[in-house]
Amino acid sequence: MSNSRAIVRSRRGQSLLLVFMMLVAIIGVLALTLDFGFVILARRQMQTGVNSAAKEGLINVDVDSDGIGDGRISAQTLMRNIYDDDLDPTSNNTTLGAGPANNLVQGNGYRQTTLGNGTGMQDLLSSRSQFVYRPHPELNLNNDEYGDMVSGTFDSSALNHEEFSDYTRTDFSADLSGQSFLSRIRRTHNADGLDEIPNISSNGGGIPLTIGRLAWFSQQPNGATYSIRRDGVLVRATAIADSRFATRVWPAATSSEIYGALPFGIRKTDFVAEANLANFIFPTTTTLTHFGQVAEFAASGSYANETGYVAIIDDSFSPARVIGFYLASPTAVPDRFPNASSRISDAWDVVGELTAVLRSQITASRLDAANQSIHSILTAPALVRSVR
Repeated sequence: MSNSRAIVRSRRGQSLLLVFMMLVAIIGVLALTLDFGFVILARRQMQTGVNSAAKEGLINVDVDSDGIGDGRISAQTLMRNIYDDDLDPTSNNTTLGAGPANNLVQGNGYRQTTLGNGTGMQDLLSSRSQFVYRPHPELNLNNDEYGDMVSGTFDSSALNHEEFSDYTRTDFSADLSGQSFLSRIRRTHNADGLDEIPNISSNGGGIPLTIGRLAWFSQQPNGATYSIRRDGVLVRATAIADSRFATRVWPAATSSEIYGALPFGIRKTDFVAEANLANFIFPTTTTLTHFGQVAEFAASGSYANETGYVAIIDDSFSPARVIGFYLASPTAVPDRFPNASSRISDAWDVVGELTAVLRSQITASRLDAANQSIHSILTAPALVRSVR
């Protein structure tokens, strides 16, 4: 009897030790989930910004009437407004942004943190907008390949779509006359010296660790090139938009501000052969707005130098079909915005009812016209790469 009591006494406290070890493991998993949950959230917020800015950069409207397209300025403005609630990013006191800023826990090197310096949670919450990263991309007017916004040429036939540490890519080359536009946000520790260059590139610092910084990650010397405790998790987001043939246009709600579809068309043969298209634009029975739409010219009427989208019609089909659109603009309208889409889904109510063979034939006719004509078939920006 005495031996059994001794055995029981020797086992007391073992379950408490097991519970403590399990709690340590659970807290570690929760900390990891919290920290890298912020990383995933910030990554998605950053990608939202570059996706929108890449498409905006291609629109390139001359908003200030100086004869120079302002796509970069529009892209910069749009991106900043994405992370703002009142469209005035110069005075932002909200918590909108692309993840927590590094100053949330940076403090004094590796040692001190804002969260644990005794200021109290009330003071921290009252100034929480100071700890949010809001991207402010540089215009990169020299078009350096490692800049925040880059005009260039996208190679859709590239075997892979990788972006290297020096920001060169296998599917994109910088070119001021190119028909593609790249936008990026970076939160790095600037190892290659290509970030935080005035007028070329910006940087927001890595996504800071919160619980993880105070727990299991080892502390490194202040002189270390990189430390996850000090520099956070490094994240980059890149998007590329490319010019693609417009599949649909819309009538203008306010004709003085945006381009709109006109009830006119031009035959493909004239679009290819004639230099002055104004003499070969004729009224149509309806306003044509969809690629692949059935088209018919009106019996009477004439074109009076209106500004807007004119349908290009291939009348070798029976019935005749719209193969694309042409922007008729006899007078300069530098501040007018486009009103077109390259997404096939926007024209699917027409395109979806075509047979695969007919759809291919109309597409081939459009490519044939684009290759032969000195005039440009209307294009619209399309997002082609949204991951790095």
